[in-house]
Amino acid sequence: MTLVKVEPERVLVNFLRTQITDPNSSRSGQWIYEDFPRVEDLGNASFPRIGVTALTESGQRMGIFDDNSLDTVSFQIDVVAKKDRLYSITVTAEALGTMVSTVNSNRFTYDFVPTTITNVQHGGVSYGTVSFVNTDANFTTPADLAAGTVEVSRSTGNLNFSSVDVAAHDTQAITSTYIYPLEGKKCAQKIAREIIKDIKNNWRTGFSDSLFNPKKIGGNPLPFDEDLGIYRYTLEYQFQTFNAGEGL
Repeated sequence: MTLVKVEPERVLVNFLRTQITDPNSSRSGQWIYEDFPRVEDLGNASFPRIGVTALTESGQRMGIFDDNSLDTVSFQIDVVAKKDRLYSITVTAEALGTMVSTVNSNRFTYDFVPTTITNVQHGGVSYGTVSFVNTDANFTTPADLAAGTVEVSRSTGNLNFSSVDVAAHDTQAITSTYIYPLEGKKCAQKIAREIIKDIKNNWRTGFSDSLFNPKKIGGNPLPFDEDLGIYRYTLEYQFQTFNAGEGL
């Protein structure tokens, strides 16, 4: 049995600090803290920020003759991003899908439309030309598109492949390395989604058994705060732990 030797919110903060990448590459130091995130007296360069707050804590003894307690702790995680603060995010070798014959009807798409595309690859080999078009309506007919060329729609993030490449690269993995802009509401949402993914995938190893059995209670994008110029995305989680906070 692993006991939580520090307050549970510090355990969660330490986990997030090791898992979440700061989109603001121009700063150094911490940006994830216990308690609600401080926002009112900070400059734009201090955003985005994450705050972790323990909301409730309950527990019960594990047996009549056992003094150990199985506790449940609820947390609120606040992600705060500033309006008009733009960050350039690099994504390396993101899996877009597996090449199939229907790729030009059920299209691959980027979650965030890139500003710069380093490469699009099939089976680890780069296509020779990647070019932008304004909308899907501007895509070249696949039969007329030169082999080795990929088109990307600026309006949707959809991809268009040559018919020759669709046939030649059938069943191969399609990946891409690219840069996209992140700002305001999308920034807060993106970080919140990353938190959800990292808790889901890494809680077994990331918490060293001190917090376990995570349960997502809710996720809520809050309205834009006109006075402070911020977007906020709030998550609520429950974890179980043994003897919360003992050993301090």
